[in-house]
Amino acid sequence: MKKGSPLEDALRLNDAQRVPGPAGVYGTSKASKNGRDILIPEVVKRGDLEIGRFEVTAGQFSKFRRSGTILRLDMPARTSLADAQAFAGWLSKETGQTWRIPYEDEVKELYEHRDGENTLDYWAGYAPNPEDAAKLREAAKKLDGTAPLLKEVGSFHGQGKDAEEPIYDLGGNVAELVLTRDGKGKVIGGSADCPADAKANCTPAPEYVGFRVVRGEPKPAMPSNPK
Repeated sequence: MKKGSPLEDALRLNDAQRVPGPAGVYGTSKASKNGRDILIPEVVKRGDLEIGRFEVTAGQFSKFRRSGTILRLDMPARTSLADAQAFAGWLSKETGQTWRIPYEDEVKELYEHRDGENTLDYWAGYAPNPEDAAKLREAAKKLDGTAPLLKEVGSFHGQGKDAEEPIYDLGGNVAELVLTRDGKGKVIGGSADCPADAKANCTPAPEYVGFRVVRGEPKPAMPSNPK
């Protein structure tokens, strides 16, 4: 089959970890160290980094927040940096592993090579200029839901070379929270309510901001001007 064809995409996505059963939500279900039922995000190797294949989902986050009924468990979770860090800390405690929010310099290159993602370009059918983008964002507010342009994680073509396991939604759906080395938070990647062009200087609305986690201790920061 042709590389990047819908069938190839479907077959690769089919290999992602899902909880057995009719629901089939993303992640691995297991009893935590405290005996609780939790949903662990799947990670993919990129060099020495183990990064979430998907953005943290509403289903995974609900195990931390102990939320009520969620109809679409595989939608990306939307939250603040403080709650994202709290989730990572909770997951670390429950699993006995180290989970955290990634540093920008660890993952920046991954977000620079994106294609065919859930951005405002997808919804508009073209690459909107800033004026059009503002009108499109207003038009989207007429749709039902607090973030109606979002799709379930993994809805678009995954990124990765032939021998690599794909990572999804790096350039769209929700913009993602990361940390700078001085501990401040920022968002990177595309979002459904902003144009794909990074030069558009579009700030995602809070309801279009989520996160993904990495597993393992961080590496030292790379020097800004290595010799």
